[in-house]
Order: sequence, then structure tokens, then C-alpha cells
Amino acid sequence: MNRKRNKIRNISIIGLGLIGGSLALSLKNVNKGFKVTGFDKISDAMNIAKYGNIIDKIAVDYIDAVKDADLIIIATPISKIINVINSIKDHLKDGAIVTDVGSAKENIVNAINKILPGNVIFIGGHPMAGSENEGILNANPDLFRNAFYILTPTDNTKTESLMELHSILNKMGSIVVTVTPKEHDMIVSLISHLPHVLSTNLVKLINDKQIEQKNLFKLCAGGFRDMTRIAASNPKMWLDISLENKKEIIKALDEYISYLYKFRENLKENKSDYIKNHYIEAKKARVNLPKFIEKDISKLYELMISVPDRKGVLSEITLAISSCGINIEDISIFHSTEVSGGGILKILVQGENAGEIARNAIESAGYELRVKKVISD
Repeated sequence: MNRKRNKIRNISIIGLGLIGGSLALSLKNVNKGFKVTGFDKISDAMNIAKYGNIIDKIAVDYIDAVKDADLIIIATPISKIINVINSIKDHLKDGAIVTDVGSAKENIVNAINKILPGNVIFIGGHPMAGSENEGILNANPDLFRNAFYILTPTDNTKTESLMELHSILNKMGSIVVTVTPKEHDMIVSLISHLPHVLSTNLVKLINDKQIEQKNLFKLCAGGFRDMTRIAASNPKMWLDISLENKKEIIKALDEYISYLYKFRENLKENKSDYIKNHYIEAKKARVNLPKFIEKDISKLYELMISVPDRKGVLSEITLAISSCGINIEDISIFHSTEVSGGGILKILVQGENAGEIARNAIESAGYELRVKKVISD
């Protein structure tokens, strides 16, 4: 196992919209020593970013952007990611880390891993943050604070590279979650993509109906506005997302339609008990949605895991932990005389009974570990 982790200094961001610009500002807050280079097809976006001190350098093209980069973040629309990868694949330095911000992962991760050379590490990423205001002028260094940032490593992801990226995102204030690309696409189809499809279809229904009922939009109240706010999002972006993750979105739509049909049939038959319980259960679930709170360090646990020197170890362990709903707060690794040909992986997890839950998951994955509470009772 390599004793020295890759040290990220030069960062290139390709795509200087709201997400790319906000990432640049966030990263500069993490480490003043980072040198951030930016490139965008729109020259005005680059000029605004440079003269607004969002980036340090304007690149003249893709090759100039990545030639010295330790970390490359592709923050373009999802439909452009593969084109960018094909443009930069032969110009990346040895050991460079490449990540993206696309909101669909499985197809992209599989395609990129076939394109990039073996000396470059790709780690799929998806910051679950955004704003109704688009473009570099709305870049915000706090956009990712307390927001989930999903990473989707594979069995071939190098441990040190995943740790380095995870650590940087954590220092940005993001809640970093590690899942498989397939699991990511299933999750976001339900909690992000499906709501957008429902919102836009509801707006279209009312818009079509107002041809007959002229006062429909005039009388729309808070409930309609709350549910349809996201329908005002960028149509081109949502076209790309819908096509990229269509398999999982169709599954989610089919499930939702089955719920609607069941509700419709019970309503049709005046089954008041079902209707009442439906509303009660939905209210209870909504009220109990998890909210981000200040970390309770009394519920912080340290996991010391013996790991062999082989590919995919960190991915296996982080995926095992994340699959239990446990958040990873920090990761580090060091050599130990106790582990021949390997080392000790130190992970901090936070939450009620997080130590025991993580222990069971990691042991089930075949690893030995010690667990202790950071602050003893």
C-alpha cells in the first residue's frame, strides 16, 4: 500500500455555470493553496469567473485546462460529459483524479471507465444542491454546505484517491455519501427525478385545462405553488437527465401510478378508513423526514479496520457503511506492523448506534475492526 497519498494542488473545472463556479469558490475556501483553472465554451463565463476571483486561470481549451491538473471536475450538462472525457483522455497527468457532477451515474461511470487510461482515476460524483438562479453570476461558496454530495466508486477505484476526494468534499461542508452507480440512479429517480416529472405534468394539466376554465391559474394557492416550484427549472437540463436515467424513472413512474390507482379505487368505493390512514401515514412520514442538525460528538464513533493492499477495499467498506444509512465523517489510512502487506483504515461515523451498525456491516463484508466511542460515557 502506497504510503503517500496523492496531494491535490492544481484543480481544473470544466463548465463554469452555477455548480462549477460554486465548486471553485468552495474549494478555494477549503485550501487557499489550491490553484483553480477554469474552462467553458462561453467566453463570458470564463471572464466573469476570472475577474470575479472565482478561478485563478482561464484555460484556452480542454487540453490547456487539464495538462497540469491533479483533480479535474467536469461540471458540464450531463449530455456533454462523455464528449469532454474523449477530448481530455490523452492529456491527463499520471495519477490524476477525474470526477463529474452529473445527476445520473451508471451509464456514465461505465462508459468513462472504458475510455480513460489505467493511470487515471475516475470517481463519479453528484452534488445534490442547486438553485433556481443559474449561471456563474449566481455562484455561491456555501451552495454545498450541509448538502448531500454523492460519490459512486467502483471496484477499481483506488483507495487513496477516493479518500482524498472524500476529504476535500467533507471540508467543503458537504455530507458525503458513497453508493454504487446503480443504487444512485434508483435513489435519485425516486427522490429527485420523479418529483420533477410529477411537478411538470401537474403544471401542464392545469395549463391545458385553463383553456376551458379561465380562472384556474388566477386561483392557484400555496399548495399548488409549493408542489410545482421545480417545474420552472432548466428544461434542457431536465431533458438530458430524463433520457440518461430513463430506465429508473420509468420504474419510479410505474410504482407511483400503482399508488395513484389504488388511491383512486378506494376513493371511488368510499373506503374512508383507507383514505384517512393514507393521509395520516403520509403526514407522519413527511413530519419525520430527516433534517440536518449540528453534529452530536457524543455520538461519534471511531472504526479501526484492518485492510489488505488491494484494489476496491475502500469502496467495499464505504459502500457497506453507506448501505446502512450511516454517514462517514472522515477517513484516513496508515501503515501498521499489525497488518502484513496492508494497513489500518480509520473511519469516523456519526449517529445513534452508528458504531455497532457499522461494525456489523463491515464484519459481514469480511473485515476485522475495532470500534470505540470518541467521547466515552
